[in-house]
Amino acid sequence: MTDTNNPRINPQKLFDLYFRQEYDRLSEQFLQVLSYFERHTHFELLPDTLYFVNIFTKNFLYLFTQPDYILSDRHVPRFIQLNLTISNLVAISSLKNTDFYLEILRNQPRNFAKILTLYSARNQVKFDRKTLFDANSKLACLWYSVYCDIYRSGLVNPIVYQNIKQHLSYEDERLTEFHHVEDVYFGATYIDSNIDRKIKQKINQAIQNNPLFSQLEIRNHPQPKKLAVITALWFSQHSVYRTLAGYIESLQDDYEITLIHLGDTKNYLDIGSFQGIRYINIQNNSLNLDAIRDNNFTVAYYPDIGMSAESIFLSNLRIAPIQISGTGHPVSTFGSKIDYFLSGADVEITEKAAENYSERLVLIPGFGAIHKQPNYQIKNPENTSLKFIINCSWFAQKVNYPLLRCLQEIATKSEKEILFRFFSGVALLRKNDFLPFQQNVEAMLGKERVEVVTPKPYQEYMSLMEEGKICIEAYHFGGSNTVADSLYLRKPTVTWSGKKWYNRIGAQMLRTVGLEELIANSKKEYIYLILKLIHDDRYRVQIQEKLQQVDLSSTVFSSENKPYFKKAINFLVANHQQLQEEKSREAIIIS
Repeated sequence: MTDTNNPRINPQKLFDLYFRQEYDRLSEQFLQVLSYFERHTHFELLPDTLYFVNIFTKNFLYLFTQPDYILSDRHVPRFIQLNLTISNLVAISSLKNTDFYLEILRNQPRNFAKILTLYSARNQVKFDRKTLFDANSKLACLWYSVYCDIYRSGLVNPIVYQNIKQHLSYEDERLTEFHHVEDVYFGATYIDSNIDRKIKQKINQAIQNNPLFSQLEIRNHPQPKKLAVITALWFSQHSVYRTLAGYIESLQDDYEITLIHLGDTKNYLDIGSFQGIRYINIQNNSLNLDAIRDNNFTVAYYPDIGMSAESIFLSNLRIAPIQISGTGHPVSTFGSKIDYFLSGADVEITEKAAENYSERLVLIPGFGAIHKQPNYQIKNPENTSLKFIINCSWFAQKVNYPLLRCLQEIATKSEKEILFRFFSGVALLRKNDFLPFQQNVEAMLGKERVEVVTPKPYQEYMSLMEEGKICIEAYHFGGSNTVADSLYLRKPTVTWSGKKWYNRIGAQMLRTVGLEELIANSKKEYIYLILKLIHDDRYRVQIQEKLQQVDLSSTVFSSENKPYFKKAINFLVANHQQLQEEKSREAIIIS
């Protein structure tokens, strides 16, 4: 097979530009090719693609590290922004990383921008971060952010896993600018749930201290029963909508609800619960607030702070007197201007309210989510695979090196031929993340044991899930809708329970269907339970039969706790001033 979609390069032309010292034109040639691979993701490494990637990376790195090839100031930021694309290209090439070329650059003059371009979490060579900030803190801030981009595809690599955790824990008072803030903010929790608090605090502080941001004026004249839902993800098939739309529906009779849609995508929005809709996006690196500059909202409800850049910036403004975050992205903002985090009493550990959230935790009965029943007709296909298929319905950023070590142990101890089927979703569609992720997973588990499924429409995804024998949950960031999908298909599902909503919701769903026996509380239990389901056919069939008898509509997909969401909103509206004066961090229980 051949791939005719690769851009064209002429190595002789590149060298001619270099020898004629036409460095700007040479840079533009490199940037053109790199920008192509930033925009176009390859899902298989065809011979022609590998040949092209090898030719390009070999010539690019050789010329790029020549001491007399000087980058113009106008090209430097763009090269640094392409750090991950370069890292991914080199990873799928025969070179694998840029260590050799970074060592060449180490003692060269005028090497700073080139080091920032080539130095990623895939490197084993080290450069002192303080020295990089000493050289040029503005460019170092840009590099700090793009270095974090690798969280989507790289946490499966042991070198990346350690490097990115160290990177995130680096502290420098000059780290005051963040680029593509949503990647650093959102990715931090997947990289290290013990560090995300500090980096989010730093991001929030940087936003609030920005002179341009602090000058933004919101004129709020709150009127009772006026509420805004602020999100970029109110689409019927999106996980945020699937878990929180029921709550918003509960407010319709008593509140006038406005959808504040973030970002550019406006098609397929579900606007059934709203009396109005307004749009906010980032234009020319500036947040356009015209739609809400003058508003009358008493409550601003954010279902999913962190899943769009706009939501992060807006959470650091006072849009309304009462600001609430939800479990669409179930992580604290750790320092924005959100007052409350509204979650489920059945899932949260009440005693850890202050530890897990900077907002005051508000607990209502149930999950803190109302899962919509999947729109899928179960087919019960005949299983023709000779392998024992294990569904790993995990976005790529949830797959990390310690988790892969667990799967490696399972594969080694299994008496059956296993296929781990990874559903990576859309997480690997940027900057050619897919192939490096796939290669790292295959290197750990064995190519014959791995299938990384490219993004599929929901019906196809569920059809493939039906082929699996069992489903297993990721850790440390588990699943919510994916566990609901697994149980809907009546698949035996193993979860790994932790101390935060995002690694407790799956376990709680198992409890509601009477399958607490499939909840692991440690690595050892996780591996044991999965192996038991693999080896003990009678036990696995018993679990399946038990699931067949469960009324999912009154358990996993129950909406009986829907009214408590409105009750919580009413309580916060009536008591907000008193609650603020209390300055308490204890959870508020709505019963």
